[in-house]
Amino acid sequence: MEIYVLVKQVPDPEALIKVKSDSELEIENKYFTNFFDEFAIEAGLKLKEKFGGKVTVLTVDNKKVDALRRGIAMGADDAIQITDPALEGSDQFAIAKALAAYLKDKPFDLILAGRQAMDDDAGIVGPAVAELLGIPHVNTILGLEVDDPKKGVKVIREVEGGKEILSCSLPALFTCQKGLNNPRIPQVMNVMKAMKAQIKKMDLAALGLSAADAGGQAAKIKVQKYLPPPKRLPVKMIKEDFPENVKTLVKLLREEAKVI
Repeated sequence: MEIYVLVKQVPDPEALIKVKSDSELEIENKYFTNFFDEFAIEAGLKLKEKFGGKVTVLTVDNKKVDALRRGIAMGADDAIQITDPALEGSDQFAIAKALAAYLKDKPFDLILAGRQAMDDDAGIVGPAVAELLGIPHVNTILGLEVDDPKKGVKVIREVEGGKEILSCSLPALFTCQKGLNNPRIPQVMNVMKAMKAQIKKMDLAALGLSAADAGGQAAKIKVQKYLPPPKRLPVKMIKEDFPENVKTLVKLLREEAKVI
């Protein structure tokens, strides 16, 4: 099977983030592979182990390639970085357009992606790529069964009140979520191999796109303003012992917090 996995490098949840201006964030230089993307990589690797073929990790990013190296360390065969200065300021739809432009002429059986990126939580790129390529897609799967790729696949996803089982022909695109599998931990030798791996780079011109197809001028979604979260009120400690502390707490909730 020829499998592509869409990956993204996102800020570490513990990274410090400050609002620099209405349209710019200052993010501490701490990044990691998007949490949900590792489930997609693992799913692709399991299918390769069962049916043979190739797994390629693919990203759109001008600076960071650690998510690609993580994919190689886990067992992916190849890594592609779409990078171009014109991509700065692109929204999810422009990212999807660049990914689809790369994939449209490639022979593939399956495209996998995480259900959403942990930095914007949009969940747009995967389905948008499928729509641009004109292939079926199923979101947020937690089960993937393949007996014969030529006969299609069976996927399972959660719906309100239960689970939904769907049959789908290939090629198709699925977004993956927690519960699908347990991503493997790369071996040290594979990590070292990934650090030395050659990352193939593609720009917009190589994809048949122009600067007008990306960046802020092509964005369908625009950030109006970044706002920092409101400052937390100082913590008030109650030093009395029971039952006086309960009485004090009730009084504070009623008179100061006004929640009861």
